[in-house]
Amino acid sequence: MAKQVFALTAEATLKAELKSGKLRQVYYLYGEETFLTRMYADRIVAAAGGEQSDGLNFMKLRGAPDPHSLSDFAESLPFFAEHKCVKITDLDAEDMDNDSHKELLKLIDELPETTVMVICQTGLEIDDVKPKAKTKKLIQTVEKRGMVCKFQYMTAEMTAAMAAKKAQKMGCTLSPENATHLSGLCGRSLTLIQNEVEKLCSCQQSGEITRELIDALTPKLLDASAYDLSTSILAGKTADALKMMDELFQQREEPILILSALSGAFVDNYRAKLAQNARKGSQQAAADFGYYGGRAYYFGKTCTAVRNIPEDNLKRCLEVLFRTNLLMNSSKTDERILLERAVIELSAINRRR
Repeated sequence: MAKQVFALTAEATLKAELKSGKLRQVYYLYGEETFLTRMYADRIVAAAGGEQSDGLNFMKLRGAPDPHSLSDFAESLPFFAEHKCVKITDLDAEDMDNDSHKELLKLIDELPETTVMVICQTGLEIDDVKPKAKTKKLIQTVEKRGMVCKFQYMTAEMTAAMAAKKAQKMGCTLSPENATHLSGLCGRSLTLIQNEVEKLCSCQQSGEITRELIDALTPKLLDASAYDLSTSILAGKTADALKMMDELFQQREEPILILSALSGAFVDNYRAKLAQNARKGSQQAAADFGYYGGRAYYFGKTCTAVRNIPEDNLKRCLEVLFRTNLLMNSSKTDERILLERAVIELSAINRRR
């Protein structure tokens, strides 16, 4: 089983420390749940006085910083305040030259007690199982002086509860069943859920937010749609599968992207079958394949969907998807037609079992 290589601090610890007024010298915040990543970065900045700063004690940067100007700011004393604060968003260490990278590490190692630095990764994907060299060194340096936190997607139950709570604050009601449905459409992303609840409440204004309104106004994530599409295909429901495809085209999804997402879903289907053949539970299998958060959630649903599907069927489905990908990259045939043919062929494979 692959494991991440960093010493992570639990969200509960970070929350408790901020509540008590305790601040570390440096924080590295990342993970798939960008809503929480941003929220805690803002809380740290607020605790360090950055929100009230007139600019003399707060520096906000994006991307790889200039180490000289950063050092000049971070190593100087705060001006009539307790702290200086630096917030760096989406710092890609791999983009830095060797000298600049070394200077940044040295600065973090020697940060004065009056300076708080927050590195907030919201647009970069960090591989914490096999991290790249400079990123690994940066995070390990932060570990020595501060705190590294990873924010993963919450469970469907937790995100549904938050959606219902937000709807209530806006004067509407969202039943547990509909809140769970909305969570699934949004891939359990708090950022998307917050935005969708605001949109739904603006249209509803008051009263119960219905399932019909949710389905009418909330676009489903492509990955979520691909898993649902694969489920219909595995059941041999060609008409349902083609209807889902039509909805994706109406949302202006590109055929090659739909094929990519569907192929990913079928790879998960095949892995789930192998895990079942090895008598492994869905949670253990997800961890073995390195699936966490939203990916683990969908993988769990996949394990249920393939329970009665022969392994040979899944192999044949992967062959069809591979062949379709080759045709999309080499044939002049309309990509939508190629994709629809593939879906019909995939459904036929599973109808004959």
